[in-house]
Parts: sequence; C-alpha cells; structure tokens
Amino acid sequence: MQYRNLKDKMSKRERVEAAMKLQETDRVPVYDILFNDAAIAYFTGKFAPAGEEGLKIKCQAIKEMLDMTRMADYGPFEPGEVELPDGFIELQERWATGGLVRRPFDDEKGAIEWLKKSINKLEKDIKNMEEKKTAEEFRSNFLKIINYIGDDTVVLHGQNGTGLDQLRYYLGFEMFSYISVDEPELISEFLDLYTEKEVRTIHAIADKKLSPCALTYGDIGGKGRLLHSPDWLRREFMPRLKKLNDAWHEHDIKCLFHSDGYVIDVIPDLIEAGIDGLNPVECVAGMDLKKVKEKFGDKIFIAGSIDISQLMSYGTPEEVREECQKAIEIGGNGYFIGSTTELNNGSKLKNILTMLEVAWGVKLEKRD
Repeated sequence: MQYRNLKDKMSKRERVEAAMKLQETDRVPVYDILFNDAAIAYFTGKFAPAGEEGLKIKCQAIKEMLDMTRMADYGPFEPGEVELPDGFIELQERWATGGLVRRPFDDEKGAIEWLKKSINKLEKDIKNMEEKKTAEEFRSNFLKIINYIGDDTVVLHGQNGTGLDQLRYYLGFEMFSYISVDEPELISEFLDLYTEKEVRTIHAIADKKLSPCALTYGDIGGKGRLLHSPDWLRREFMPRLKKLNDAWHEHDIKCLFHSDGYVIDVIPDLIEAGIDGLNPVECVAGMDLKKVKEKFGDKIFIAGSIDISQLMSYGTPEEVREECQKAIEIGGNGYFIGSTTELNNGSKLKNILTMLEVAWGVKLEKRD
C-alpha cells in the first residue's frame, strides 16, 4: 500500500533518530504497539491467525503503519490457560496476558518462600549465564522480525526492567506490600539480582546497528498518583533504573522509559536516572502533554499521549483528528505520535486510520 511514503523525505530510521535528538523531521514519526486485528487486516488484506504465520502478517502491517514499535515479536496466540514455572497459571489472550488465575501460594509465608526460591534461581542464572549464547539467540530472533517487517522500521532493541513489575505481578500488589513492610530486604535483594541479570543481558545483546533505542520500564504510576511513595522510588527504583539506562548508553543506544499512569512528580528523578524519552503520557491518569513538553521537552523526547481507553475506543474520527493535531502542535520536535501504550482491539479502525491520516498528511479509505 505504501501510503506512508507519499510525502516522506526521510527514511524511518532517519526520522526516528532525528526526533530522539529533538531535531526537525519531515513529519511526525508514529510509534505504537500493534495488537489490532482490524488494522492488520486493513493494511495487509489478511487475518492474522495464531502462530508464526500470524506474526508475519502482523509484521507486514507494522511496515505499512509505524516508524517505531516494540513487542513486534509478540502474538497472536491461541487464548487459554497456560502453566508457568513454579505452578503459576496464567490466562493467555490473543494479544495479551489476562493475568494470573492461580498462584502456588495463598498466604504471606508461602509467598516469602517463593520469593526466596526466586532469589536463589536468579543467583544461579547470573552465575551460569552464557553471554555469547544469549547474544546469538537474541540476534537471531531480532533479525527474523526485521526480515518479516522488511524495511527500516525501528524496533526497540530490548525491554528491560528492574524486576519491580514482575515481582508485583507474581506476588500480587497486596502481598508485595505486606512483604515490603515485613521483609524489605528480600524485596531489595530480588530487585538487585534481577537488575544485575538485565544489565549483563544488555551488554551481551547491545548493537546500535540493530536499533538506536531500547525500552526501559517500570509501571510506577496510577490514576492521578504514584503507586509508590517518591522516597521509596528514589531508594528502590531509580538507582536500578539508572543502571539499566547507563548500560544501554555505554553502547550509544538511547532509552525510552515506559510507565503507565501519573508520573509527572518524578520526571526530574527519571531524567537524573538517565531516561532519554518518556512514554505514554497517559492523559486519563492526569498526565498533561503540554505541561510535560514545557517543563521537560528540552531534555527528553515524548512518545504517545493519544488516549486509548476512551478517545480511540469510543471517540469520533473528528475528535481523534482534533486531538492528534493538537498533540503534534504541542509536541513539536522530539514528539512521536501514538496511543497511550498500544493499538489494541478496543480501538476503532476508523480512529486508527484518522491518527495515521493526521501523521502522514494523506486521506485513507475509512472502514468501520
């Protein structure tokens, strides 16, 4: 289809790298995660079945739609329950996980025992890590995805966290909170080891030729507030995040930081920890693109801000067009247009196409 090339004067990678440097581009770059079946079918003429063939079709749609993406190798899956290591049972949906349906413990004592075992496993994983094998496996999969996409779409190099998200997910937020009070040293030890393993992985796989940008993450924000106190984040999260960012920076690779929710109170801390960009600037959680741009737009690039939960799902194309035009005007140099995290199946196709029309400066045939 090649709609996106009608007025393009830069390659995708040129556009992305310029935007990350807060420089002028020929048009706003589009960054998103693609999990929308209607959009995939619109741009490829095919339904993406579960498995490798569906992954190829998804990647073909990425080529047509996006300048930069992540999770390009994820899905589509056959929905159902999946047994994970240690006895966890997870609900797998077509494009996402539906959460845990069973844990191998039901009280704090059992959770602490699981946490201690996880710490021991991390220690062994670090000791036995084979960097060369890790690099070869990563490179093979990454190049496969790049080949499926078939152009210079920037796929984020990696996705690295401090272990905070994983720990809260497996323990559950309530149990995590109890253990944080009763056994805080165990939480810290897990986070230390998880971060150490991630840093070693980064040094093993980093290659700027593959991608100029990686994702570092931690969902630390909720609706209108932080999920943890600023003091706790400065003690337990920011120093470990800095280790991840520093590791990528050693290889001249920039770091886009992702956290859902309200994080504006700690953006200065995030910048001090080495982030180069911020995603997704979730407006329904209290984030404000204009405020973020005015306060921090000379230090970081910004990706996202087009609301997925209400606007893209329930809004009209006219409302989407107005919001996208406003975001591009506010964002200026260093802004990547995109949803507040992912284009999922809740998004209306006509709204996705409207966002792309605004970004590309073209008219697309609408389909409901």
